[in-house]
Amino acid sequence: MKKPIVILIARREILDLLRDRRTLMLILLLPAIIYPAFAAVGFLFASTLMGQKSIVGVVRPATADPNNFALAVGGLASTQLPETRWPALFQDEQFHPELLGQSSKPTQAAGSDQLAVRWLDSDDPAPLQNREVDTMLVLPSDFERLIIAGKKPEIRLMRRESDETSKLAMGRVESILGAYRNKLNATRFEQAGLTNSFDQPFQIVTPEQGKPLSQLTANELRDTLVKFLPLLIVMWTMAGALHPAIDLTAGEKERGTMETLLICPARRSEIVAGKFLAVFVFGYMSAIYNLMWMALGAIIAGFFLPEPILSFTGLAWTCILAIPLAMFFSSLALGLGAFARSTKEGQYYLLPIMLLVMPLSLIPLTPGIQLTPGLSMIPISGLVLILQNLLSVSGKPISALTWCTGLGSFFFYVWISLFWASRQFRRENVLFRSQQALSPRVRLKLWWQSVRNRQRGEI
Repeated sequence: MKKPIVILIARREILDLLRDRRTLMLILLLPAIIYPAFAAVGFLFASTLMGQKSIVGVVRPATADPNNFALAVGGLASTQLPETRWPALFQDEQFHPELLGQSSKPTQAAGSDQLAVRWLDSDDPAPLQNREVDTMLVLPSDFERLIIAGKKPEIRLMRRESDETSKLAMGRVESILGAYRNKLNATRFEQAGLTNSFDQPFQIVTPEQGKPLSQLTANELRDTLVKFLPLLIVMWTMAGALHPAIDLTAGEKERGTMETLLICPARRSEIVAGKFLAVFVFGYMSAIYNLMWMALGAIIAGFFLPEPILSFTGLAWTCILAIPLAMFFSSLALGLGAFARSTKEGQYYLLPIMLLVMPLSLIPLTPGIQLTPGLSMIPISGLVLILQNLLSVSGKPISALTWCTGLGSFFFYVWISLFWASRQFRRENVLFRSQQALSPRVRLKLWWQSVRNRQRGEI
């Protein structure tokens, strides 16, 4: 195999692909549109959700004082337990300010400007169904007496089914009621002469305890990227290799330039190597290009978080391991493109490849799965598991045996795919399946060229 001929063919194929606007749009323009669009939609969704105003319909007891409610009605608290100061759920016809913003979930936290209280006379769900309120809070008529007596009154929350606005409002009210329940417990313990931690016989200490919310958010984003970034690299590498390979094989059949290439003084192996190199360049550059967009988004998000959500070491390993991934998809797509009769038929092969690659890419997302030498030998899955382990902060070191079995088996799959693609280019009945009948002149040229190649031992 002569290297200058391979490079010459690869240059010719790359220039042809660069002239194809559809390929450039798929590889260059589409990621430049998708990633900013995803970021804008995510930011809009988060800002809308955090700023969503919720209207809570409250059915309070008829004897309740709206200016200071609950547990301060009719002198009940002052006459029976004068030394006890019971906490209030409402103040000035709104939820008490001390109870707002105490949720552990950012989407359920709310300020005084995000929650509005509307008083209702009955528990009729008509205001809820008519969207006059987003959720309803129904308090029993003897709520205060039961609380002071040490009973458990039942508070009902109502919402609309399959309504995100109502679900958000209900979650916010639940967080407020949870904070109010903690205050009531503290008051009861104080009344009984017990400490606030009386109902907690032991304390659970976790690594996340005491960390700020911004750091917990950064950790969650990093764990999500570790899982899904290798999957995205696999899908974009496959997309970047399939379309150029189909254009360089089935597309040449339709354009009638395959015969001209085959009768040129070049071996079939050199033709396959040149086309493979061109497709590999496009597949690998597609992976690197999308990785740059994802890294850019992670860097921008890092400005708003206390720590980065991606490591440069993991990104470097991703760039390195994208090489065998691009080689595998390039060889596989080259063989399928040579087997296809036309570009349209070659595009039909995209669905079976997707159906095969997607389950293999989703296996590493299984909770609790561990990287072992056996799992590293599974096509696609083994490489994705290795990438996840390298990107993870707490990933265990990869053993030498796992490296050998994982990369060795993957390069073996690349060799099989490339050998199969080379076999397709040696079979004229496959290369010219789209032609009903070749002209005698073309047949004679192909026959004479094959004779000369056999004499020189080139085939």
